[in-house]
Amino acid sequence: MSDGRAQTRAFTLLEMLVATAIMVVLAGSLYATLYTAFRARRSATSAVEEVRKVELALQQVRADLRAAVVPKGILAGAFVGEQTVGALGRPADSLMLHGTAPGSEPTEGTGDIRMIELVCEQTDDGTGLALVRRVSTNLLGPTVGEPDQQVLCRGVYAFALRYFDGLDWLDSWDSTMQDNQLPAAVEVTLELESDRQVPTNAPGYRTSRVYLVPCSSIEAGVVMEVSPF
Repeated sequence: MSDGRAQTRAFTLLEMLVATAIMVVLAGSLYATLYTAFRARRSATSAVEEVRKVELALQQVRADLRAAVVPKGILAGAFVGEQTVGALGRPADSLMLHGTAPGSEPTEGTGDIRMIELVCEQTDDGTGLALVRRVSTNLLGPTVGEPDQQVLCRGVYAFALRYFDGLDWLDSWDSTMQDNQLPAAVEVTLELESDRQVPTNAPGYRTSRVYLVPCSSIEAGVVMEVSPF
């Protein structure tokens, strides 16, 4: 006869092992999915950050070129672009011009004309190059003083400039040797180091832009494709 009490049955060891194995597989699948998703997110964020960093730097370079004044007359200053090779054998060009573009911070008691320099320098930790913008004001004073320095872009792999004289592209420009004229346009190429390749100083994102120089009196003899921004 039955004693009327419900009989209970516990999980067997085999069932526990199967359940544990299923949980491990599910956890591993979930981890793999999340790892892939976060890795893709980091990669996308890094790529977007590179583009954004370059675009911000080129916007400032474009503004400086558009503000360049003719290198003659009152407060005239030369427009000098030099082709330079960095310590690692990569392009690290420099440009000095005079224009009306403001500095990174407003300064009292300064005139409209400023001397602007774009140069590549070693970072403070010596691990790479940075594109630096220097702005000198009070050009009529007995001493110019320390320029206002602004880092436009870090992690620079190469920075190259070319100058259009109306017919050909030149690797350098000196207005004192060009009848005090500005180039018709400037091609700016900026390339960053890649943090996703081996070695770490391998080239990464690269872009080239062509900017017109409004105050140039040189008429282009050929059609150029000018960057809108």
